[in-house]
Amino acid sequence: MPGERGSKVKISTRLILHLTVVVSAVLIAASLLLLKQRDRSLRNAAEGEVRAHAVTLRIALEENYAANHVLDAQRLINRLRENAGIYSVLLFNMSGNVELASHPDIPEEIRYLKEARQVIATGEKIEIKRRLGGEEVFSIIMPLKVNAQPVGALEIAQSISFVRSEIARMRGEIVLIALLLCATIFLVVLVVTNYSLTRPIQGLLDGAAAMGRGELSHRVTVPRGGGELALLANNFNRMADSLAKQRREAEREAEERLALERKLRHSERLAAVGHLAAGVAHEMGAPLQVIDGRAKQLINHADTPAEPHQRNLTIIRNQTERIAKIVRNLLNLSRTYDLRLRPVNLPKLLNETIELIQPNADRDGIKIEKHLNGLHQINADPSLLQQVFLNIFTNAIQAMPQGGQINVEGLETERDEHAFAVIRISDTGVGIPSEHLGNIFDPFFTTKEVGHGTGLGLAVSTRIVEEHGGWIEAGNNAEGGATFTVFLPVTDSGTDERN
Repeated sequence: MPGERGSKVKISTRLILHLTVVVSAVLIAASLLLLKQRDRSLRNAAEGEVRAHAVTLRIALEENYAANHVLDAQRLINRLRENAGIYSVLLFNMSGNVELASHPDIPEEIRYLKEARQVIATGEKIEIKRRLGGEEVFSIIMPLKVNAQPVGALEIAQSISFVRSEIARMRGEIVLIALLLCATIFLVVLVVTNYSLTRPIQGLLDGAAAMGRGELSHRVTVPRGGGELALLANNFNRMADSLAKQRREAEREAEERLALERKLRHSERLAAVGHLAAGVAHEMGAPLQVIDGRAKQLINHADTPAEPHQRNLTIIRNQTERIAKIVRNLLNLSRTYDLRLRPVNLPKLLNETIELIQPNADRDGIKIEKHLNGLHQINADPSLLQQVFLNIFTNAIQAMPQGGQINVEGLETERDEHAFAVIRISDTGVGIPSEHLGNIFDPFFTTKEVGHGTGLGLAVSTRIVEEHGGWIEAGNNAEGGATFTVFLPVTDSGTDERN
């Protein structure tokens, strides 16, 4: 991955640069200190040499003055002129004027007449440093005495500019050595860092990337020589071993769970088939027994009068129709509906359905209240929706044999950013036992007496609503009775036509 590799190179390079900069700073500081010490040492040596010349010259001149050999003093000063290191030598008389000079063209700036008179008067030497013509000159003025009496003074001056040249030469050598040392340190640190740090870290990064891709078999190379990175690599490999082991265990457990789920689904399918078979047997058993009994009567009493004979045939036909109805409901439950969608005015459809069951409601003393102003037009199959509402209304009427009230409420709501038409149908009957709430939509599940229902009405109804993209919820009211709530999606093709 380029981004990660770039970051790694940047870190290692930064580390190398930091180490090189630190070492270079130490070298520079040491070099500056060395240069400073060398400068001080050279200056002290040059000044010491001038002082030694001055003392030697003073002793010789004092001896000449004592022996009254003034010409010998001139020869001595002339001999000093042969020393290239001596800048100038001056001899002052008691008045502080120049009496002898090593060079006739000695500049006026170095003729320290005032200082010479001060030395003659006080008997104390004076040292002077100044720059002349681009040169740094060190001068010493010393008193001359004969028998402890001042007879004059001498000045000896020497250029110490060679110190600066020597320091400049040393500085160049130190810079060259420092550059070579920095380059050597940089290369050594680069090699050592690449071998001891960059490679192990890159191995760990590659291992982490492999772990992220799910390659739990990947292992990193443990650096030789031990240390923290070797410990980290060993821990990384142990972590990879642990993750691989956990993956194998998880895969094994997943396979076991999958096998168990297959067995459970198979058991559930067998239970559903058994429940369905039991329901079919229960629902068809009664009419088949009636058919069998009436058929036996017809066979055993062939000479029965026409009226009982006709009645038996009618009963057999009615029971046959009942069996056919059960089979049709089973087919409706299992088949995929061919929905014929068109705009449906829900308030109008509900009013028409209520008109169909109104006679039964009036017969049992049941009042129906409607609040349908909140409903919109939707796209649906009206005949199938009417079948749903008929099943719910019929169940509500059968739950109130002593009379009661049915409340029908229509509104619109949103679920998961989708609009739904909501139809709530509540009754004041006995309600649904709590232990049966989870089974009321199962095929052939019913709490009614035999002959009063097949247990397929709600199962078929929920299939129809689901085919429309909705669902049905059922629950009990706090004040008694049950409520069935039908959710149907509102599509853009519907209009806002209201009742």
